[in-house]
Amino acid sequence: MVFEPNFTKVVSSVRKNIGITQSIIELKLPTNEEVIDAIYSVSAKSTIVSAEVAGNDINFVGLIDFQAMYESLGMSALDYSAEFKDKFTADAEINGEVVLTSNVVDVTSSIVSSGIKVVAIVEISIDQIESRDLNVLTGVNSDNAYLSYKDIEFNTYLGKAYEKFDVTGEFEIGGATKVLMVTPSACISNITPKDNYVSVSGLVNVDVCYQTGDNNSDIKSDFHSFDFDWDVALTGITDMSYVQSMLSIIFNEIKVSTMLDDGKATVNLNVPLAYTGYIFNKTTMQTVDDVYSKTNYLSITNENFDSIQGYPCVWFKDTISGVASINETSPFIDDILGVCTNNIVLASSRVDANKLIIEGVANATVVYFTKETNAVTSVQVEMPFSVEEKVEGSESSVVTLCLSDVTARSKRGKEIEVSAELGVYSDMYGQTMMSVISDVTVGDQKPHDDCALYIYIVKPGETIWDVAKDMSVSVDLIMEQNPDVTLPLVGGEKLVIYNPCLANFK
Repeated sequence: MVFEPNFTKVVSSVRKNIGITQSIIELKLPTNEEVIDAIYSVSAKSTIVSAEVAGNDINFVGLIDFQAMYESLGMSALDYSAEFKDKFTADAEINGEVVLTSNVVDVTSSIVSSGIKVVAIVEISIDQIESRDLNVLTGVNSDNAYLSYKDIEFNTYLGKAYEKFDVTGEFEIGGATKVLMVTPSACISNITPKDNYVSVSGLVNVDVCYQTGDNNSDIKSDFHSFDFDWDVALTGITDMSYVQSMLSIIFNEIKVSTMLDDGKATVNLNVPLAYTGYIFNKTTMQTVDDVYSKTNYLSITNENFDSIQGYPCVWFKDTISGVASINETSPFIDDILGVCTNNIVLASSRVDANKLIIEGVANATVVYFTKETNAVTSVQVEMPFSVEEKVEGSESSVVTLCLSDVTARSKRGKEIEVSAELGVYSDMYGQTMMSVISDVTVGDQKPHDDCALYIYIVKPGETIWDVAKDMSVSVDLIMEQNPDVTLPLVGGEKLVIYNPCLANFK
């Protein structure tokens, strides 16, 4: 008997989290001031710039960018970027593309000799894109074999679409005499795969803290936003590709120039962004779901494998707010001067009952003036949030969170209420498991009668395919000999099966 199985090699990819680690960065900001009288705000943002895999270890390099506003013979501010290195050890050897995301979960500051000491805790989440090769039965060359088929759908990791590009903007601030801090944040709003490239859309939000005079109480804040659209190329992308994204600001390459003229400040801003798209291509193919021979026993090996399943990404906005109280014995809040150094800490993201639930806390530093003491003071206001949006998919990968329209107001002179609009962009995905035939071999010949007639009583749960396989005949033969049978079978039916060469292996 000639029995030639045909196999096709497939590559299926999944994404899974392999761990979370923390790095602690402690340093002194070089203020170059002999005496610092007060610290009004310190914030920090981080990105991972490179990673190297060696067995179970991932050695990575990150960048953390600090912004501080302080008083030293007047109001001053500084930006300072520092590199940090660390290592993560996984439970097993790492095979595949690693995806590292970072988030500053805490930052503290204190005045030290000729500077500001800062301590930041950076949380790094490590994911792995893992691909698996296997052979799948797609056909058999044999006159004595019967086959059933099914379609399977899986995604294969193509590679990274990476590009660095600049977002530029210009804006005016009326009445400004000095620009203290410019703090950008970036957020994706849409990703569209096309032939050999990904179209990336989003916005850059810019918080500006400035002075309108020489006094510390002359502080104000402003907000601006710039849209961007960019195409990132990678050969092999199609409009059916699934894309998971990462977007980060390269803080140490930000360029800000300010021109003061005629009672206003003109600010030119250049924000370098780094985009990475992890591309998966979908394949749908017909495979053999089951096979049997009417002359020989077959040994069949089934194998399970997982594949990532892409769903539409989600972009939405929601309003969040928070309140901070000052000590009852402290002087009343007379004037809110500005809101600066906004930051977001993501605590968790999950999908429950087709809803994406994002939880965390946003922080805003509010600077205010007290007439009783003629002093400028700052307070950090937390805005805990739990926002949700209806989605498809069972897993989320939060790409960007951003704040806009941050406002503060005093309540009864003892409380400060802050509200903002939170923007969320998340990739949505799931994981599907499939079972395929990965090997089949021909065994012993089945015993047979020269002529056979059977009455087959269908067992509960059996299909017409199960009956045909059990009796080593074709489904068509059973249907021809039993024209009155109704499908699907329910059990208890009596089927007449006659074949001059029927294999009897009971």
